[in-house]
Amino acid sequence: MSYHVGLDLGSAGSTAATARGVTTSSRRRRHSTARELVDVCEDLAARHGEPPGRVALTHPLSWSHEQLDQLRAELIEAGRADVVFVPAPHAAAIAFDADARMPEHGTVAVVDFGATGCEVAVLRKQGVFLPAGWAERVDGGGFHLDDLVAEHVIDRIRTHSPELVRSCVEAKELLGSYPEVRIPYIATSGEAREFRLSRLRFEAIIRPVVEHAVDALERVVSGAGLPDVVLLVGGSARIPLVAREISARLGIPVLRAPDGAAATGALLEAEQLEPRSAGEPTVQVPLPREQGEEPKRRLPATPFVAAGMLVVALAAGWAAHEAVNRPQVVMEPASVELRPPGTAELPRLTG
Repeated sequence: MSYHVGLDLGSAGSTAATARGVTTSSRRRRHSTARELVDVCEDLAARHGEPPGRVALTHPLSWSHEQLDQLRAELIEAGRADVVFVPAPHAAAIAFDADARMPEHGTVAVVDFGATGCEVAVLRKQGVFLPAGWAERVDGGGFHLDDLVAEHVIDRIRTHSPELVRSCVEAKELLGSYPEVRIPYIATSGEAREFRLSRLRFEAIIRPVVEHAVDALERVVSGAGLPDVVLLVGGSARIPLVAREISARLGIPVLRAPDGAAATGALLEAEQLEPRSAGEPTVQVPLPREQGEEPKRRLPATPFVAAGMLVVALAAGWAAHEAVNRPQVVMEPASVELRPPGTAELPRLTG
């Protein structure tokens, strides 16, 4: 029996979700989206012994109809005419709702802080998730943060190497869990040294980019209304400053989505599209509101419902703002040595 797949093909890596679980590749995309999708499907076929059936692919909400039509043509040419497109914010909201069971007419702001930029949208649950107001995308994502950290370090130690740049990228990721990172480098004299980068200094470096993204969220919220919860998606969403800044400005719950949330939501959408058997009840989906039409008054979620939704989400792995700042050690076959108290030391470089 064929299986369905949800795919989230980001600039910094790809994530595939099936009924068996979520797998992530951290390699940067080298091909077109269509070619990357075909490659992932071939990998899945080799792993599962058969090709996937329906494939649901996430895409930025900001993509135009022309971009989607072009991608559809490329997929047809590649032999995947059956791919379903799902906007990434909707996919993340679908995955969240599967655990939290949002009340009807509840709203969620999805902040997708990815590798190349930040996309913000407020969605309202009306049988399905529909946009509430206009979405916005701003430049400045994880790759830009990598550059800022590398520039800061290189400017102070006056040396440069590809290995040092990679260490700076790894340091940025570690500073989400540790208050300080020691970055080893080889000085121009040939001596092995360390550069200490604290989380406080790191946050000062990236704060303008984070504030730019939160400014966009405030603009979107001003048009759509204050949502019940903010959902953080993307690699840069792990940075504690992002959740703190949003919480300070909006004063509402901020949750960080578990890795693979968008791919999981896309998978759920693919499964939802499975043909129903005869006699099975159907759900009528409301049509999107026409531009300029006055929105119907939204019934606010009661504090009890909102609190219950938050508890369910936390139990399912959606990290709350208060939990974001707690140091966490993830056991992986990584090349870093983590040393207490709260200091991460990167591997030493050799001359």
